[in-house]
Amino acid sequence: MNFQPYTQAASGSIPARTFTAAEQAAAWNAFIEQDKYLRENRGRYAERGAVFLPMVYRADLSLAQELFTNIARRRNSLQFRADILNVGNLLNSDWGIGQRLVNTQPLIVPTAAQGGPADAQGRAQYRFRSSSERWQHQLLDTSLEPPAGIGDVSRSLYRLRYIYT
Repeated sequence: MNFQPYTQAASGSIPARTFTAAEQAAAWNAFIEQDKYLRENRGRYAERGAVFLPMVYRADLSLAQELFTNIARRRNSLQFRADILNVGNLLNSDWGIGQRLVNTQPLIVPTAAQGGPADAQGRAQYRFRSSSERWQHQLLDTSLEPPAGIGDVSRSLYRLRYIYT
C-alpha cells in the first residue's frame, strides 16, 4: 500500500494532526489483523455479502403473580407483573450487546486537489481514514464497535393491575 501523508483539520477543541505514511501503514496492518475476515482474506478482493455482524444472544424474562378473592360472589384479582428485557445484560454488562460496523470504507482515494490518486511514479495512493474521538484525531483501530442504543441495555417494566368481573 502506498499511503499519502495528510493533515486532519482542527475540529472544535481537537487540534489539527498530521498522519505520516508510516503511521497509516502500521495502523492499516493492525486494522487487518484485528478482523478475522480481513486477516484470512488479505490480498484478495472482499466478496459482496461475505461479512456478517456477530450473532447477538438476548433473553427476556417475564414474571407474573396473581392474588384473587371472591367479594360478593365476584372474582377480584390483584396482578403484579415484571418484564425484564435483555436480562443477560442485567447479569453481565458484556452480554446481550450487539455490534455495528465503524466504517465500510476505511481507505480514501485522494482527489487531484488533494495530491492526486497517483504519485509521480504512477502508483495509486491512499489515505487511511481517521476519526475524532477522546479529544484527539486518531486512525481507525477496529472494524466493529457496540452501538450507543437503548436496545443493548437491560430494561424493566413493572405493572400492578386490579381485575374485577
